[in-house]
Amino acid sequence: MSIDRYNMEFILSTNRVSAQEINNYLAEFADKIEISPCAEGEFKVCLQADDPTIIFDTCAQFARIKSVKVNECGL
Repeated sequence: MSIDRYNMEFILSTNRVSAQEINNYLAEFADKIEISPCAEGEFKVCLQADDPTIIFDTCAQFARIKSVKVNECGL
């Protein structure tokens, strides 16, 4: 049985946390995490995860989520 993996890309709007803090929050649930500033108080986040819901629930605790793209990883 294979586990589905998802490529995720989204914008986090927050003035409360840094890119390193975002990475620390997500590292337990995702890998290949890339975080880059894209506007004042916003970060573009790209990552791979098994469960997008956990990622969005975690991020919603400290940021507003925008511009979401989620795709199943190709094998």
